[in-house]
Amino acid sequence: MRIKCEMDIINRLLPSMNVKKGGRSCHTQLSIGKKPQSDSKEGTLFLMVCTAQDKNGTKFQIKDNVEQIFAKFINEGKATIRFKDPEQDLCLCKADPLQLKNFLTLLRKASLGQNIDKINLSTLAPASNKGIDKPKTKLSVTSRKDYPLTKSFPSQLEHLHISQCRMKKIDSRIFQLKRLQHLDLRENVVEELPLTFSQLVNLRELILNSNRIQKLPSSLFLLPNWKQMLSLLDLSNNNITLLPVQLCELDNLVTLRVDHNKLETFPPTVGRLKKLKYLSASHNRIEVLPYSFMQLQLEHLDLFDNLFIDVTKSDLEEKEWQAPSLVECCARMIRKNRLPYSEDDLHAHLCRYLDSARVCWCGGFCFEGCVRALTSLSLQTFSPTVSAVDLQGRMTVPVLLFLCSPQCQRKYKRNPHAYWR
Repeated sequence: MRIKCEMDIINRLLPSMNVKKGGRSCHTQLSIGKKPQSDSKEGTLFLMVCTAQDKNGTKFQIKDNVEQIFAKFINEGKATIRFKDPEQDLCLCKADPLQLKNFLTLLRKASLGQNIDKINLSTLAPASNKGIDKPKTKLSVTSRKDYPLTKSFPSQLEHLHISQCRMKKIDSRIFQLKRLQHLDLRENVVEELPLTFSQLVNLRELILNSNRIQKLPSSLFLLPNWKQMLSLLDLSNNNITLLPVQLCELDNLVTLRVDHNKLETFPPTVGRLKKLKYLSASHNRIEVLPYSFMQLQLEHLDLFDNLFIDVTKSDLEEKEWQAPSLVECCARMIRKNRLPYSEDDLHAHLCRYLDSARVCWCGGFCFEGCVRALTSLSLQTFSPTVSAVDLQGRMTVPVLLFLCSPQCQRKYKRNPHAYWR
């Protein structure tokens, strides 16, 4: 039995000699077996450690020689094997958790002298180059002729770049790469995003610019791994007309690029993206910004070449207030408490109703029972580093806000530029 992992050997005698260990972990193949020419039944079992520097391997006797196995973080592919002679610790990491569990179970049984005759153990032999070579973690494919059709992607990939391959549908083999953190599929012809992205539990950066995406499935942004992990999303140069409100549930999103699309507005709850620092939405059809933009703490903002309307003064709609309906009262509470919902729980028209929520100046939600106001603000209100919105150097943009109650309306009349939330 053998496994591949990163390993560091710690000599426990060094601290007593006031010697500090140097070096770092290296890619290793660990094997359990018998020495060559040993009797198949009575041969002593050894643990052999092979590295690129030592292909013949270093052998550790197993029976009555394993002092302890530390496996608290085995689900993360980490463990430590402590030997009595020599007094060394083998610190393992980046191993496959399932293989590591089976390996340590066999090691524990062998160290206690338990019967393992039913397990077929081969004779120990020097490692091959394939066995000790460090697994490939980065792969770049920039033409169709280089695309791997007959063989699978390396299972340890963390960064994958595929461009100019005319990919219309994302290859299902990509979703089997459990360690993948960075996925770049720019300059293809991808038309839709599947929900199988949920299998990429470590995905942090997704680049999909220069494709043919028209619609973003809202349920995609409710995937637990997207909500907790995704930090960069690049959807530039597509045909997207609407950003779903569920996008605002991406708690760790830092960079959002949606340049060269057909967007007409931002989600009304965009201010919930508390960690968003870099936002680029140039060359779209945006006419006004939602007032929740004020809640963003951006470091860079680019809204060049949009269809922003001119607003010379604040424009407040006048209407008679009526008590909100029971449906609106329920909808306000659902959005206020951020309760998850989908078409599996509610009728489709109720889901669309909840998606249409507007954010009041005070931070509350409203639907039909509100009044609207239009004002203009400087881009420097949103970010210290901004680009002008047109070639004339214009730096002001129209902002649309909604007022959910007579109290909010009175406060807005007294001071249109106040923001008390």
